[in-house]
Amino acid sequence: MAHKNQSSSPIVDATTMEWGEHPRVDGILMKQLLTASDNPLASVALVQVPPGSVVGLHSHTDQVETVYVLKGQSVLTLAGTEMPFNAGQIVALPVGVEHELRNAGPEPVELITFFTPPIS
Repeated sequence: MAHKNQSSSPIVDATTMEWGEHPRVDGILMKQLLTASDNPLASVALVQVPPGSVVGLHSHTDQVETVYVLKGQSVLTLAGTEMPFNAGQIVALPVGVEHELRNAGPEPVELITFFTPPIS
C-alpha cells in the first residue's frame, strides 16, 4: 500500500518513505508509490538497483511496464538485445516480452516504474 501523508492528502511523498526489499527480486530495493487502490489504471514504484546487481530475465503476462531511469547507468536486455539504458531515458516494455536490467555503473541505478494495468 502507498504511504500517504497523515493529513489524508492524495500526494505521496517518496522522500519520506523507507526503501524496502523488492517483493519479487532479491537484493533490489523498492518504494511502492501507488497501487490499484490509488489508481485503477496503473501502479507506480521507485526501484533501486545496487552496483553489480541484476533484475533478472522476466516478462509480464498482463502489463506494459514503462521504465524511466532517474539516475545511473544500466544495460537493458530486451528480447535478447542488449542496449545502454541510462539516466533520462524511458522505455515501454510490451506485454510478454522478456527483459532484464543490469546496473553497469559504480552507483545505484534508480528507476520509476509504471505498470498498466496495475501489477498485483
